Amino acid sequence: MILQIIFGFSLALLRLSAACHGASHSGQTANPQDIPQDLMITLERTGCFGICPVYKLTIAADGAVVFEGRRFVKEAGATKKSAFNQEQLKELMAEIDRVKFFLDDDYSSDSRACAEVMDDFPSAITSIRINGKSKTVSHYDGCTGPKGPKDISELEKKIDEIVNTAQWLLDVKGR
Repeated sequence: MILQIIFGFSLALLRLSAACHGASHSGQTANPQDIPQDLMITLERTGCFGICPVYKLTIAADGAVVFEGRRFVKEAGATKKSAFNQEQLKELMAEIDRVKFFLDDDYSSDSRACAEVMDDFPSAITSIRINGKSKTVSHYDGCTGPKGPKDISELEKKIDEIVNTAQWLLDVKGR
C-alpha cells in the first residue's frame, strides 16, 4: 500500500515537472492569469517629416505607466504617469501571446520582410521583457509585403488603446 502511494506521488510529480518544462519552451509568454514580476513593456514611436507624435511608453508589471512626450504631443518634454488595472494588463499579455511576439521578425525599413518600403512613415519600437526573456521588434509603418507586420501593428494599437495614449497626444487639428 505504501509503495502504491509513493509510486502514485512520484508519477504525479513527474507529470507536473514535464508539464512545467514543456510550457517554458513553448514560445508563449505565460498563463495570462499570472503576471510575472519582471514584466516590462515599452512602445516607442518615432517621427516623420510631418506631425507624427513622438513618444515613449513604459508599462510595469503592477500596471504603472510612464509616458515621455517628445514631439507633437500635448506637452513636449513632459513625463506623465498613470496606471491601469490587472485585468487590462492580462488582456495585453493575451495579445502578446496571440501575436506570438517572441517569434516575430524585424520590420524596419531595411528588413528583408519588407517587399516595398514607402518614405516618410514613423516607426514603432516595441520591447517586452517577461519571464526572463527580452525581445525588441522594430516596425517601420512604411514596410509592406507578404510578411507584413499586421499582428505587430495590432499589438502596438492595443498598447496605445489600453494605456489611453490619446489623452497625451495632439488632436488632428494640432491642439
